[in-house]
Amino acid sequence: MTLPVGMLVFLLLLAVIQEGSAVLPSFTAGLDPVPLMLFVPLPLVVSLILSLESRLAAPETSGVRPIALLDAALSLAVVAAALAISGLADAAFTSPHAAAAGRNTAFLIGLMLIARSAVGQPAVMVPVAWLVVVLLFGFETGHRAHAWTIVPEPIGSLRAAIAAAATCGIGLAAQIYTSRKTA
Repeated sequence: MTLPVGMLVFLLLLAVIQEGSAVLPSFTAGLDPVPLMLFVPLPLVVSLILSLESRLAAPETSGVRPIALLDAALSLAVVAAALAISGLADAAFTSPHAAAAGRNTAFLIGLMLIARSAVGQPAVMVPVAWLVVVLLFGFETGHRAHAWTIVPEPIGSLRAAIAAAATCGIGLAAQIYTSRKTA
């Protein structure tokens, strides 16, 4: 039930926030406005990890179904749905930030999956920490983002698209490799 709610919240935030911004503190850029759309992927990331971590370990470990592949397929389906929904939101609202929300969701889910392979459910904090670090240290004066930040990049940024795809792919591979073999 958490994924449908997360997807609905993602869609609602895309519709409501659009080009909204807020002045948030930064150590490197002063008080420039930051697009609120950077935070839109978080409900979807949280709902995905809650779905992945809600399990009965013993039956899944002893079962014959390919749980690792099913989990990876679920993660990939969430990323694909986020990309499709953000593309539709971009078309409906002509919001380039909405289009970038899908790419950012893929990047943040990839980060979460990589961290999940090492620390489990606390990995949900990695995307949140990434956004906080980006807000505090990721901008130069004049609201120009550093190259390493990925999420504030415009939708046409090839570097951000490659980083999101690579991070998501590595996260999916890590999810399959370190799946629920142990309780």
